[in-house]
Amino acid sequence: MARSSSYSCKRLKIDMKKALLTIIIALAAGLSAWAGNPAKVENLVRQYKNCDGFEMVSLGRVGTSLIKGAIRLSAENEKDKEAIKVFTNIKRLSIVDFEQVQPEVRARFERKLEKILDGMELIMEVNDDGECVKFYGVEDGTGIQDCIMYSSNGALVITEGGIDLDKMIHLMKLEQ
Repeated sequence: MARSSSYSCKRLKIDMKKALLTIIIALAAGLSAWAGNPAKVENLVRQYKNCDGFEMVSLGRVGTSLIKGAIRLSAENEKDKEAIKVFTNIKRLSIVDFEQVQPEVRARFERKLEKILDGMELIMEVNDDGECVKFYGVEDGTGIQDCIMYSSNGALVITEGGIDLDKMIHLMKLEQ
């Protein structure tokens, strides 16, 4: 009987390991799916970047480092210095303006963009005077990773890296 009990215990451990491994794989797949969405947005933007009226500026690690350095040097007060700290973990930044694109091209771009964004987590939505701005990203408890800002007036901002929420809240308190 002891042998049967030992066998059952080993079997239970194996089943638990399989269940844990399955959960880890499912979580990893979910994170991989999320990680692909900002890249999908970037790929979509690249497809349309040669259209008339479609403007795009993209900065990689070196560009964002240079911009942050220039802003640090020009910071005149505490509020400016705190603003820099909010964005220190941004590694890549792309700014897209598609307001002046032909209506049919813009509609096609927005349909494809919204299809990609539907699979992402909506962090916040702000409506003001008929304009809607939506923020997508991954909340990790201390900040937002890989944030995408999409404005209904034809603007898109894509960041790679993190925005620290505690530092953002501190900055907002300085504004008051």
